[in-house]
Amino acid sequence: MSGVYRWAQLPPRVGVFVESLAGPVRSVVRSAGPHGSSFVATVTTPTGRVFVKVAEEAGAPIAARAQTSEIAASAVTGVLSPRLLRHGTVDGWRVLVFEHIEGRPLRFRLGSADFVQVVGAIDRIGRIQPGRSAGLPTLVGRLREHLPPGRASALCGNRLLHTDLISGHMLIRPDGRLSVVDWGRVALGPRWAEIAFVGANLLRANHDLDEVRRWMWRFPEWRRTPHTARRTLAEAMIGHHGGRVLWWTDLVDAPIAR
Repeated sequence: MSGVYRWAQLPPRVGVFVESLAGPVRSVVRSAGPHGSSFVATVTTPTGRVFVKVAEEAGAPIAARAQTSEIAASAVTGVLSPRLLRHGTVDGWRVLVFEHIEGRPLRFRLGSADFVQVVGAIDRIGRIQPGRSAGLPTLVGRLREHLPPGRASALCGNRLLHTDLISGHMLIRPDGRLSVVDWGRVALGPRWAEIAFVGANLLRANHDLDEVRRWMWRFPEWRRTPHTARRTLAEAMIGHHGGRVLWWTDLVDAPIAR
């Protein structure tokens, strides 16, 4: 969880690892909001600022796995995301040091001036087709235990998926460019699945269900996807969340005609 540790509580060699790249630490500002890592902060040194994520491998194995995914994603996302400057394991702690990005969280509201950037992000991410050697997890692998026999093929694909595009994971820089951060839930799968995950996050942000479905229906790849495939994703996500998100089955239906 975020904020479990302060900078001074981390093993001294973690600080040495960061300082060997960026220089002596002058200040540390921990990041607000939910994070999976044991420690997340902006660190200022004489050479500038870097963004640091630390996860205790034994105490936070899920966070450590997410960081493994972030490392793999950094090799294929290019200018779409901050550069990973250095990573390593120090005394059982996974440490990632990223380029610091100046920017504000995107306004994640349908109809907002920012939201066109979300559509652009979906398109840019979906154009990336990493090879198997990239070492990225797959959507099928994530949801396998919740997929009925013979249904996994619906979620197979070679397109990059972020799967967690929300306001805090999309930063608009002062020059208007978008940076997508926090790739811990990255996966390979069919391009249309990203639209479903964004739709789910819009519902969580209190948008109207049919308004969200109409927005999703604007994407040709979503309209072309068989309902059985969309339903397979919905049912797998319900299982993945222990039956707590039953609205997924409504989300993947076509919008009500008007």
